[in-house]
Amino acid sequence: MSGGPGTASAAGSARGTAADDANERAVARLTGSRPVLETVARAGDIVPGLTDRTILVSGPPMAWDRYTGGQRRAIIGGALYEGLAGDEAEAEALLADGFLTVRPSHDHATVGSLTGVCTASMPVLVVHDQASGRRAFCRMNEGADRASLTFGVWDDGVEARLRHVSDIVSPALAEVLERMGGLAVGPIVRRALTMGDDLHSRHKAAGALFRAEVLDAVLDLSRQGVTRRYRALAGYLRSAEYLFLHIVMAAAKAAADSASHVAGSSLVTAMNLNEKEFGLRVSGLGDRWLTAPLPPVTTLRGRLYDGWSTDDLAYVGGESLITETIGLGGMAAAAAMPLQDHSAGSPPEMLRTTERMYRITLREHPDYRIPALAYRGVPCGIDVRRVAETGVVPAIHLGATLRDGGHAGAVLFRPPLEPFERAVELLSNEPTLTPARPGDPL
Repeated sequence: MSGGPGTASAAGSARGTAADDANERAVARLTGSRPVLETVARAGDIVPGLTDRTILVSGPPMAWDRYTGGQRRAIIGGALYEGLAGDEAEAEALLADGFLTVRPSHDHATVGSLTGVCTASMPVLVVHDQASGRRAFCRMNEGADRASLTFGVWDDGVEARLRHVSDIVSPALAEVLERMGGLAVGPIVRRALTMGDDLHSRHKAAGALFRAEVLDAVLDLSRQGVTRRYRALAGYLRSAEYLFLHIVMAAAKAAADSASHVAGSSLVTAMNLNEKEFGLRVSGLGDRWLTAPLPPVTTLRGRLYDGWSTDDLAYVGGESLITETIGLGGMAAAAAMPLQDHSAGSPPEMLRTTERMYRITLREHPDYRIPALAYRGVPCGIDVRRVAETGVVPAIHLGATLRDGGHAGAVLFRPPLEPFERAVELLSNEPTLTPARPGDPL
């Protein structure tokens, strides 16, 4: 006899065991990553599929006419930076007719901070995961100024800073990294977590550790005379406070990609946003995006500069959320007590935030640990099933941006629950689902 309760129970048990096995494989790849910063290179020479007429951006795919704010300004700025248009009106026309293509960074093994704009001639940090062999990329940060392409601003000053980084700073850093034989990212992350960083909103300790390593090598290279390029690099390292964030973003992307496309796995492999939507990717669902509208900016909580309020803010995109997929950022709020006056709340709130994240994750990271929790590993491997069951969504530390462009501070972002629930439906209805190819419809 078939079809009775016992059969259904056995089928459910088998499905559960298969999902557990899939998740174990996926999270082992995630936590087993061994990222090394190899070099800095021209994006068009190394990012797969990036053409001279492609502009990479943060977030799930979106039609050009839906971009309306800072991300749109940054995309136009990218076209002008590349000399693909003579002015903003021509750039708009070329984007509207498809001569210039806007593509999601994630589809090109790349992540970008906030607007995420990256074009062919811009320099990218190249991180190699020595465990999986994967490489991932993130554009070099243009410096400390609140007005930048990253924050949705395009003007002559932004262009000058971008060219300085591209023409002078990035070749010097590439030379230094070659001399060093690359730089392991993991040990810096481990130490920084014990020094008050979450590696998303706060990366001051990581930046100082990185600078020390690089400047030692600079001294070795410049013994016969300090060149202008090395002076520029040293000055950049002192001011570019977000540089290590971009490094750890590329490291997280390489790790998450290594854990993707495991059939049946409910592990989150990407979270991001464009101007309008939050996007989610899940290992067992391949490269498809599950999306939902962003919550109103007035619901964001955090600390803003210069007396601004949430009424002054607007979303411009973002992929630094990739750090949360490996247990950093808001997931590791308890490690970053200096953020209590920033985006993460009081010390008790920060401890509670991280403790809640253990409810929705598959493993504690074996290397990345939190002193305030007796060196417990950060909660790693967000599980969409656990999110849907508990209603607890990932805690995300996010940069705040102004409606007219510019950095406004930092906030705590809570993504919508719906994409996590939709992922569970898809996984449950198709337990042996073949991972989707890029562009496959939901």
